[in-house]
Amino acid sequence: MKLNSINAKNFRNLNELELHACNHMNIIYGDNAQGKTNIIEAIWLFSGCKSFRGAKDREMIAFLNDFADLTITFEDKERVQTARIKMEDKKKCVLLNKVPLKSASELSGNFLCVVFSPTHLSLVKDGPVLRRKFLDTAIAQIKPQYLTYLLQYEKVLSQKNALIKDVKKFSQLKETLDSWDIQLAKLGTIITIFRKDYVSKLDKTAQSIYSGFSNDKEKIELSYQSTVFSDLSEIDNYSDKNIEQYLTALKQNYEQDIKYGFTTVGIHRDDLGICLNQKDCKTYGSQGQQRSTVLALKLSEAKILKSVTGENPIILLDDVMSELDTNRQDYILNHVKDSQVFVTCCDIANTLRLTDGKIFHIQDGVLTNEK
Repeated sequence: MKLNSINAKNFRNLNELELHACNHMNIIYGDNAQGKTNIIEAIWLFSGCKSFRGAKDREMIAFLNDFADLTITFEDKERVQTARIKMEDKKKCVLLNKVPLKSASELSGNFLCVVFSPTHLSLVKDGPVLRRKFLDTAIAQIKPQYLTYLLQYEKVLSQKNALIKDVKKFSQLKETLDSWDIQLAKLGTIITIFRKDYVSKLDKTAQSIYSGFSNDKEKIELSYQSTVFSDLSEIDNYSDKNIEQYLTALKQNYEQDIKYGFTTVGIHRDDLGICLNQKDCKTYGSQGQQRSTVLALKLSEAKILKSVTGENPIILLDDVMSELDTNRQDYILNHVKDSQVFVTCCDIANTLRLTDGKIFHIQDGVLTNEK
């Protein structure tokens, strides 16, 4: 998959921007607050996902303007396509090949990309919520039915948690918890299988990528940490035995659930374990190692996406060079093969090892090509 061009009007500080990309490495450099991340964000919106900065549509419209307008041309293995997103104060117009879509989420699966932003360092630094979200988002791109199971689970969990709070006042309601737990056990088991399988693939791919980053000096290990199943090696299929094990774990924690007012075990409490050289990355990893770890996760996500869809997703790397040594910078610039890549950085010296690609400079939202 390739992005041929993007046009932006009144998008943040990009009043009139036109970028024609090359097929491999595209470097966008400039000082802070000049618009580098805005370009990455604009491209990302065509994935069908919301802003990775957590911004609302109104916040992305340039100050004193009524609308923002984005248009891209891109191509997959079959054809060249166009997409447009026009944001106004209270509405959004989304077009794919001039055909109106109900929402931007319908672009999902048409324009494939993976994004890394400094905000994603929280995958390592913070708690398990964002790591679960990372897994869920990545799996949903390649297994659409997974999102259906996840949304059903969250709905049932919400209803059960509401009931748990009532049990404190009306103990006779405790008997009704079983009906909710049966649904949670069925959905939780299948979600666990999806996650376990994905983490297994992610682990193998990330090990190869991280090995390239570190010249084989460091080893990354990923594992799925379940609060229900003590031995995940046996959880390979959707069986009555595994569902029963999940159900038993839920029942064993009834008293604790009632005490705290929510369901304390299940896939909503699971985690993605990340170790470097057999040590917890969050506790013992340096800033550079943590950045490399998240980058390895993102590049692995891209490889898995390609293996399933047959399309190389576009890779968006925002402010990725800082805190990486020269070997890791060189790997990004010259060894991320096949995919089209967009990299932003402040210092052009970080790009001097680039052997093939295109360099852009941005200042005050104005983009110029460099030789």
